[in-house]
Amino acid sequence: MDVKELYKSKLMSVADAVKLVKSGDRVEAPFANGTPVALMNALNARTELQDITIVGGVEMWPLDVYKPDRNPNFDVTSTFLGPATRAPVNSGVMNYLPIRLGKCPEVVRRHYPIDVVMRVVSPMDEHGFFSSGVQTDHTYAICKMPTTRHIIVQVNENMPRTWGDNQLHISEIAAVVEYNQPMMELPNIPLTPEDRLIGEAIAEMIEDGSTIQLGIGGIPNAVGSFLKDKHDLGIHTEMFSDAMLDLYEMGVITGKKKTLKPEKWVGTFVLGSNRLYKFVNDNPMTELHSCEFTNNPRIISMNDKMISINTAMEVSLTGEVNSESQGCYQYSGAGGFADFIDGCWQSKGGKSFIALYSTYKDKEGNLKSRINPYMTYGAPVSAVRADVEYVVTEYGVACMHGKNIKQRAKSLISIAHPDFRDQLTFEARKARFID
Repeated sequence: MDVKELYKSKLMSVADAVKLVKSGDRVEAPFANGTPVALMNALNARTELQDITIVGGVEMWPLDVYKPDRNPNFDVTSTFLGPATRAPVNSGVMNYLPIRLGKCPEVVRRHYPIDVVMRVVSPMDEHGFFSSGVQTDHTYAICKMPTTRHIIVQVNENMPRTWGDNQLHISEIAAVVEYNQPMMELPNIPLTPEDRLIGEAIAEMIEDGSTIQLGIGGIPNAVGSFLKDKHDLGIHTEMFSDAMLDLYEMGVITGKKKTLKPEKWVGTFVLGSNRLYKFVNDNPMTELHSCEFTNNPRIISMNDKMISINTAMEVSLTGEVNSESQGCYQYSGAGGFADFIDGCWQSKGGKSFIALYSTYKDKEGNLKSRINPYMTYGAPVSAVRADVEYVVTEYGVACMHGKNIKQRAKSLISIAHPDFRDQLTFEARKARFID
């Protein structure tokens, strides 16, 4: 097989590539930097198409398919909201699909077959393979399913080539388009005093030799900043972040004590700075795999001392956690939040942390508590109270495991903002959580 000739035979314009999509198709696209901007906008321009379903997640590009004036015959769904889709979803222009990231491929197999996958890849190598780059997530597994009729790739010279089980061969590809789009970077968010207090409290509970998973945001970054005195930490995570790279350059992350894939960074996507993208480029130490591997609780638990650190919107006094919405306003998604809680519980010496600020300000500027007697109206339960282990605010740490309702309520009130503790105590007594 002459892979270069095969590449040429499948190379076409963006407009011709999207002609492979037929009315009635379900189209899947990866998250963040895996989203093919040129292909998605060209698909939207095909106004003759009927009954098209488009599924994506962590949308960071303001694509035409997210706009109110898009093709009215397109049904667009997000599995995890990003900056570009919060307004469309909450205004009814788009839909939200609640799903754990680790379960996405199996849900597709059982209930939601995909016809076409469109994704960004790195340039083809001499053997005919494209790398999924910094975005393997759930779409790589969907590409490999026999029910997927077409794989259309947008080759981006800016996309790093990554190691791991994330390669697609030119023989599997239906169409190739060449279109360079910049790599989307996360801004460097300065740490707040609350971030530092939470980060320090969690870092004190992390042992040398642990394997860590960090979520997105200031709190996970703050945890990273307080881990500089630890030794031989490892990485098994959804997302590689700049905080991890900082720790690696300090000599904190070595992976030598990992019990699964020692010395390897294991994840399913990368989101951060260009410095981070350059680090993972053709780096055999970093591996990106399907979320079926990275987010499988059984696989996660093969790492001893597995540590998961995620953030939340609110916590009820009995330990329920909402990490997805502000009341009825959908903000993010289920993601891999619960996958890692399960995996850490099964891990020898594992711990899972839910971190949140004790308060927030509403639209009128009023201070509100994030620890409440019950979930706010319209809010989902992202993690059930039977699974939550540690809850952390800037006022301390509350352990939920092995605690009855009375003990949980008292512990959570103790880490709530002082201005709300009396009211929470009153509500807890009213609900008969405490005496």
